[in-house]
Amino acid sequence: MTPLVSVIFLLIIFFLVAGTVRSPSFWDIEHPHSSSTMKVVPMSLTIFVDQDGKRAVGKREVRNRYQLRYLIDENFIQGQPPSIEIHADQRVDAHEVVKLLEEIRSSGVSKVELITEVKP
Repeated sequence: MTPLVSVIFLLIIFFLVAGTVRSPSFWDIEHPHSSSTMKVVPMSLTIFVDQDGKRAVGKREVRNRYQLRYLIDENFIQGQPPSIEIHADQRVDAHEVVKLLEEIRSSGVSKVELITEVKP
């Protein structure tokens, strides 16, 4: 019985060391594809939208438009609105992205970029 327990512990240790365990992350986003080859200039504020339509500004999840507006207003620099880049998952409903763009526009931001990946 003792050798069997030793073998089981060795197998457990092997699989713990050899396998990679990664928890699902909110930030795993598959960007939509594009044929544009323009380089992205880093913006002052980053907004993420996952496939379920959940939003985050930086590393803070945003649950409603009031939180989004507050975080955008918080990033005004000397009265100038921040520039925003949107990382939206390609599987998210386009209506969610349009609603987000309308909320951003209503806060006075004029420079917004939607980040895409170049098709291979």
